[in-house]
Amino acid sequence: MRTRTALALGVPCVLAGSILAGGSSGATAPANPSVRSTGHVTFATPQSELTAIKRVSWTSNVTVSLSDGSWTFKSDGVPSSNFTASHYAVPDNPLDVSLVGANVIATSQVLRDQNYSFTLPTTPQYSSTTTTNLGAIGVMLNGAVLYNPYEANEDTVATHDNFSAAENGTTASFLDSCDGHPGPGGQYHYHGLPDCLVQYATTGRNTQTTSVTSFSGTTTTPVAETNSAARKPVLLGFAFDGYGIYDNVAIDGKTIGVTSLDSCNGIFSAVPGYPRGVYHYVLENVKTKRSSLNCYHGVVSSAYTHALKDSINANEGNGPPPSPPSGPGPSQVPSSAGSQADPVAATAQSLAANKSEIVLLSFELNSFGDGDLC
Repeated sequence: MRTRTALALGVPCVLAGSILAGGSSGATAPANPSVRSTGHVTFATPQSELTAIKRVSWTSNVTVSLSDGSWTFKSDGVPSSNFTASHYAVPDNPLDVSLVGANVIATSQVLRDQNYSFTLPTTPQYSSTTTTNLGAIGVMLNGAVLYNPYEANEDTVATHDNFSAAENGTTASFLDSCDGHPGPGGQYHYHGLPDCLVQYATTGRNTQTTSVTSFSGTTTTPVAETNSAARKPVLLGFAFDGYGIYDNVAIDGKTIGVTSLDSCNGIFSAVPGYPRGVYHYVLENVKTKRSSLNCYHGVVSSAYTHALKDSINANEGNGPPPSPPSGPGPSQVPSSAGSQADPVAATAQSLAANKSEIVLLSFELNSFGDGDLC
């Protein structure tokens, strides 16, 4: 069971989660030329993600632009209809992910257009200090975002505690067959390895994501079979620290097991375009807390605070905010704070400077919708 973190009313717990997990979000370790080429990474040399960024088969609702030292991802946040199901089972209480009180709701009623604009570093900085947060933690090739494995209560693992509900002759699951579902403010997001994205990246097409998925066994959709034609790692997106997010297939075509990954689901190994290996994250098709990233092993970019603001705005019912200015590129979370006109950033700075504040604050979870943010 995860330890609950209390925060001030109106300030999402992603801030405390990041700080409590590894100190200040800006804490980094100097890069070291040596890196263990297999298994767990201790240090990594700086690596450019430019080749990887250009290899992604971005869908039409995504715009990617490159600048000096950074790149920007823009999207409406809503994947095309083939990537989503027709209905979802939505819990009445976000802290109780179960059939009790759940409603079956049409996708058109629960998804909302977003206005994502996230700037990530082209050369991520590896850190020996890990950080974490709930809510969005990365961007995916179809314009959606990735969340960590947990739900609102910070204990429920979405892939493990998936369920289905029936209403008026329609049956739907909490998570669809692609390990995704609607979240706070209508944000569609993933909690595990999306079979549909692997299919699209491999073949340029994908079968329709279904409203009901399998509840048997220990794995979700058999992605290894879907990716058998590629027989190589498939790049699905990028985390907010700039490192790539891949499926669980190694360069030799074998499946990468959880035991080969570090605590953040990261590994240093070869991927297409990087025969000598790079540090990257792996999504596993398992029904455990290892289904998605539990933390970052890199310095988090300005996309972190932008995603936080998006989530706050959406949960308060204000709709997606206007696109943030492009700014100077990636930055550490606390260093982007400080303006009295920006209470979210100011709170991030305050908590980073004085961690003892966190335990003195209180937070009401029901002020948010789906609740994955906290």
